[in-house]
This record gives sequence, C-alpha cells and structure tokens, in this order.
Amino acid sequence: MKLGDWIKHLFVYGLGVILMNFLPALMIPIYTHGISVSVYGVLEVLNRTQEVLMIILSFGLRSALVTFYQMYRDEGDRQKKIYSTAIQFLSGFGLATLLLMMAAAKPLSRVLFEASAYANAIILVLAGTYLETIFQMAVLYLQSELRSVLYVTIFTTRLILAILLNLWFVCGLRWGLTGILWATLIHTATFAVLVVAYMFRRTGFFFDWELLQDMVRFGAPLMIGGFAGFLLNNGDRYFLNIYSTRAEVGLYGLGYKIGMLPLALVLMPFQKIWGVTMVDISQRPAGSHDLGKIATYFLSACTLFTLALSLLGPYLIHLLSERSYWSAYRVIPLVGAAYVLYGWTTIMDASFYLTKRTSYKVYTLATASVVVVLLYWWLIPRYGMMGAAWATLGGFASLAALTWIFAQRIYLIHYEIGRITVLFVLAFVFYQMGVLIPITPIASGLLLRTAVVLAFPVALWGGGFVRQEERRACGEYWQTFRIRYLSGQGI
Repeated sequence: MKLGDWIKHLFVYGLGVILMNFLPALMIPIYTHGISVSVYGVLEVLNRTQEVLMIILSFGLRSALVTFYQMYRDEGDRQKKIYSTAIQFLSGFGLATLLLMMAAAKPLSRVLFEASAYANAIILVLAGTYLETIFQMAVLYLQSELRSVLYVTIFTTRLILAILLNLWFVCGLRWGLTGILWATLIHTATFAVLVVAYMFRRTGFFFDWELLQDMVRFGAPLMIGGFAGFLLNNGDRYFLNIYSTRAEVGLYGLGYKIGMLPLALVLMPFQKIWGVTMVDISQRPAGSHDLGKIATYFLSACTLFTLALSLLGPYLIHLLSERSYWSAYRVIPLVGAAYVLYGWTTIMDASFYLTKRTSYKVYTLATASVVVVLLYWWLIPRYGMMGAAWATLGGFASLAALTWIFAQRIYLIHYEIGRITVLFVLAFVFYQMGVLIPITPIASGLLLRTAVVLAFPVALWGGGFVRQEERRACGEYWQTFRIRYLSGQGI
C-alpha cells in the first residue's frame, strides 16, 4: 500500500472512530441520569463479563482471520473461504455455549451480585454477547478489504440507532438497566444480520475444515493471552465489586471509560490499518527502522490526547454526568498513562506476528496478569478505586517491559528510545504544571489548563523533537490533503 493510501484510510478510520466515541459519550448522560451509581456499577460488571465471554466465543480466531487473509491474498478462492468458514463455525459453537450458560443464569447472578435478581439481565447480556461476537468477526472482513468508508458508516449508523433506542427505553419508558440491555440486544442483532449477509454475498457460502484447523492452531494460543489480557483490562472491576461498593465500581467504570478515550481515538483507527500493513512494512529494506518511526509517531499522538484528557477530564465528566459521578475524574490520568504503555505494546507485538511466534505473546500476557492480580489484591482493599488505577498502571508497565524483552529478541525493531523518553518526560512535566491550576473557578481553570495542553505540541515542535525531514513531510502532506480533500475532490 502506498503511503498516501495509508494516510487516507487512517484519516477515514480516525474520523469514524472520533464519531464512534463521540456518539457513545452522548449515552453517558442517559445512563448517569437514568440509573444510579450503584446500578451503573452492575452494568459495568455485566459489560466486563461480556468481554470475557467474547474471548471464549471467538475461539482466538480474530487475529487469525486478519493474518490469514493477508497470507492468502494471491489465492482468491482460498481467501474467500476464510471468513465464510470462521463465521459458520463460530455461529454453531457460540450458540451451543450460550444456551448452556443461559440455563445457569440464576447461579451466575448469585456469583456476581450475591443475589438472583439479575438473572434476566444476564440472559439479555448472553444473547447480546453471542450476536456481538458474530458481528465483530464478520466486520473484520471489511477491515481486511480496507473498506474503511463502509466500515465507519456501519459503526456510526449502529451507534446512532443505539442512542435512539436508549433514549426511548431509558429516558422515555424509564426501564433503567433493562432498557439499556434491550437497546443493546436490538441494535446488535440488526447489524449482525446485515453485516453477515453482506459478507456472505461477497465471499460465498463455503466451509473448509482444513483451513479452520489451521486458523484454530494459529489463534488458540491467543485465547490464553486473551484471558490474561482480560485480567489486565477488566479484573479490577471484579476486585472492586468484592472489596468495595458497587457505587465505587460505577465511578471507576466511568473514569476508566474517559481515561481510555485517547487510546480509542488513536489506537483503534491505527490498528485497522496496522494489522493489514505491518507485514509489507517489515519487508522493506529499512522495515525495522520504519516500524520504529511509526511507534514514535503513534506514541506522540497517544501522549498528547492523554495529557489533554488528564487535565480536562474533570470538566468533561461534569458536562456528561450528574453530581454523584463527578469524583470519577481522579482515575483518568493513571488509566490514560497505562493505556499509552498498552498502545506501545500493541506495536511491539508485531515481532510475534511477523515471526508467527504468538506463544510469546501468551507468556508476556500471562506473566503480566499475575503481576496485576497481585497488585489488585494488595492495593484495592486498601485504596479502593485509586488502588485499582495504580494497579492497572503497574500491570501495563510490566506487560510493556516483558513484551520488549521477548519481542526484541525474536525480531529487532529499532525504536527511537531517546525521542520517546523525551516525549514521556516532557508530558509528565506539562501534566504537573497543569494540575497546579485549580479546577474551579471553571472558566479560568478550563482556559489555563487548555493553554498547557496546547503548549505541549508547541514545545515538541520548537524544541527539536520534530526532525527537519519530518517538518518537510508534514508540509507536503498538508498541501496534498488540502488540495485533494479540502478542495472538494473527495476521498
């Protein structure tokens, strides 16, 4: 893929991800005004439970689908069978698994909430999980085909429908948690059917048992890593649910969601292209150095957005939620820093995928999950949600360190460690400057903190962080973008 096309798809995915994260942000006021903090905590635990179930139901095939689609790009007939085979298998396997779990809804409710009152909610979540798994697997086909505009259109339309359904069920009918879950089930079912139908229309209806075995062998080890990753990303909610109150689970869940926004705005569009281009980049004569430069640019964007949310997060939470949720802003800086490290880890993972040695990813995730569980056990009973935030940072720091050790040994990527160090240190300095500014009065606090955020990229540009050739390239890309897109010629 040419660099111009790479930037084009990144722009489209980036715009789409901004919309996809802006629209769910509109649901935060619906949730925070429609349900109490403690019920929001219940929703948070249910959502996290859905994520671990999706690891089971996807059978490790998510990474296999994207990777195999690249590998068989010169074998059209075999390539068409990849997604068709996977969706058929996952549909049958997932349905059997979910029916068994639905029969145990009341025991599951007692395990999670010490009461069977949430059994119906768990049944709705299980049904939605099955459909969400199918949807997520099928929509990867659009990513593999680099149909970025269609991909973004589908997700954006789905989220608009989600907002309308939540307004109706939660605000209009006042169904509370039940309304949220029914809204989720309806929009997930609608778009799962549409995307699967579109995919089969283009791929045909094939099933290749030998191909499925190959994909399962590739992806199955990643299931273990998926469980370990679940502990890193979501285990803190369960510890909070045990050692604290559901209200604090709700506060932490809201702050965590805001803290992850920078990652979502940068990593999600980046990954849509990264997964289907990293092989080609690595095969260039200077591929190892190019991968290192991409890491610097990616981390720069993540760090800037994280600094902005860390300093301006209190105002965002005040805007989106009612007063009982406002203290959630305290966890944003720690969660944001943790996910900057996680973002770097996803780039270092390229070494495992490029060499097909995905078992190393399992080792690193498993070890880091042990570290983070020990941190949860130590910190959460003592410090509540702030302990959870510090544990999350410690867990992702250990994951980054372990990934660095293993990844660099099997495929060396020349990261620009000096520049990355300068980036992180300067961001920390600007953050410390920003938190010295009181949050209230709101007008002056918002203005001054915004000024600190804007000064950060200026300091990077004027302080020598950006190299001369990068300045020239930025100018050239801007001219191309202005002429091709802002002039009305379209993408």
